[in-house]
Amino acid sequence: MAAELHLRIVTPDRTVVDRKVAGVSFLGLDGSYGVLPKHAPMLTAIGVTGFAHVTETDGKTSDLFLSDGFAQVQGNVLTLVCEAGEAAAEIDMARVKAAEAKAREKLAGLDKLSQEYTNAEASLRKALARELLSRRTTGSGNLSS
Repeated sequence: MAAELHLRIVTPDRTVVDRKVAGVSFLGLDGSYGVLPKHAPMLTAIGVTGFAHVTETDGKTSDLFLSDGFAQVQGNVLTLVCEAGEAAAEIDMARVKAAEAKAREKLAGLDKLSQEYTNAEASLRKALARELLSRRTTGSGNLSS
């Protein structure tokens, strides 16, 4: 039996993933990480928006959206604690488009040096990242629609 890594992805409202996998890669604030079974202990921050690429024990792969949090490896368990996390199949494109439009509208009327502008910009990045992941996994290809 091949070595396995236990992956847990937790958000404030639910556990997104809690299972054995072959490996995970994700983007931290200070670069890309690849975590395989028996990885050394570590703790790092996860960027504002990003993806986790999960390789299952059967070799299949999947991607998940992640936002704001941290990652910890300890005792062959990778725990990703995030503000938001969802599989591509869970992404509601109508909601994403509405969030994108709202963020763009808000950005247009704000001072670029304000905290509100920074928050709206982060919201826009999250919406665009969700849209990219959804379109990439569904194969729709056209990112402009």
